[in-house]
Amino acid sequence: MNLMNFELQAYQDNNYRYIGGIDEVGRGCLAGPLVTAIVVYDMEKLKSITETKILKKINQIKDSKKLLENKREELSQFINELAAFIHIQETSNTEIDKLLISKSTNNSFLENFNQARNQGFLDFVYTDAFKIKGVEDSIQHSLIKGDNTSLSIASASIIAKVYRDNLMKKLAEVEEYKVYEFEKHKGYGTAAHLDAIKKCGVSNLHRKSFEPIKSMLK
Repeated sequence: MNLMNFELQAYQDNNYRYIGGIDEVGRGCLAGPLVTAIVVYDMEKLKSITETKILKKINQIKDSKKLLENKREELSQFINELAAFIHIQETSNTEIDKLLISKSTNNSFLENFNQARNQGFLDFVYTDAFKIKGVEDSIQHSLIKGDNTSLSIASASIIAKVYRDNLMKKLAEVEEYKVYEFEKHKGYGTAAHLDAIKKCGVSNLHRKSFEPIKSMLK
């Protein structure tokens, strides 16, 4: 499926010029921040693109989990050049522990929405299986597996994934975090990560409200 077709159909049916997609990365991680991103496309611009090279690149955009790292990096740069508006929102592990993950996710999505809307770059937003509380139903739509359906959501997943992965790689270079090898698992609960937590304890980057860390601290 060409994801661009979905966005163009929405533009034709509803006359939305600026269509955005929001997605998250790191929601289920044991360490590090939650990162969300909104990518907004100017549908008039997309509709007018005829250059084969650009269209071919657009057709390569898909769910970030289905792309190799070097391809994600390449497409992230391309999306930054093509999009009308991009905003990245980061929520720390301490904030997640305070608000819990559901509210943290909603707040992050809402901030992405507000950033685009307040600057005049959003007529309608799609999210990946997440309805944003605080946004009118008439200007949002939650899509199941949206990162496989919507160009803007897939683009947001790439932007958020590249940003968070690079952040976790940088944190992995900090002396006190080297034992956890964040560069390998990016904070997800792999066997190696859980083993490192058991051996070295919980760091100030870990989410204390998440299991099994919560039980370890009792």
